[in-house]
Amino acid sequence: MVSQSREDAAGVTRQRLLDTALALFADAGPDGVTMKQVALQAGVTHGALYWHFRNKQDLLNQLYQQTELPFERHYLEQRQAVQQDALGALENYVRGSLSELVRQPQARQVYRLFHYGRARSRELASLQKLLDAEVESWRQSLRFFLKQARKQKQLRKKLDLDQLALSLLTGLIGALDLWISAPALCDLETQADYLLAIQLEGLRNLKPSMV
Repeated sequence: MVSQSREDAAGVTRQRLLDTALALFADAGPDGVTMKQVALQAGVTHGALYWHFRNKQDLLNQLYQQTELPFERHYLEQRQAVQQDALGALENYVRGSLSELVRQPQARQVYRLFHYGRARSRELASLQKLLDAEVESWRQSLRFFLKQARKQKQLRKKLDLDQLALSLLTGLIGALDLWISAPALCDLETQADYLLAIQLEGLRNLKPSMV
């Protein structure tokens, strides 16, 4: 049996610390968790934690760089389908992203830590521009599908795509935040069905004067 190298062992420890920090930060917020608590929960010494991460800010930065939400991946998957049915691709983009959030506990933790309630923690201040840019990328993805839908005459002309995309994003984030805050009240996949039915029907019947 090949013994584990120091590099491999260090990598395992680092990943355990990241996973532990994500779970703790998502549950209590980064302001409410100390580095000592992260080390204790991960089963490593305080010194080992600081060997991998300089401080909590470094830990949060590394955590953000390593983790991701499913929106970008599902957007890229639907860029091919958009040529045949843009609104169908939009529906699949939203439904696929939300379904993955339901089925992947880590993705749910990532959203809760970095975006739930727009996550205005002082510990996340240095990441705020990146977080805002990430949310803006979701809006731009929605706008892309809407633009293609207008080209395919699925939408009326002269509609304000920026405002439409923002309205869709508002509904999406609202559903996600309600799901995080009241999971017993809000089944996210069921909510996605209703949200999409209302929004897509509204898009198909929206009048050009609503700009």
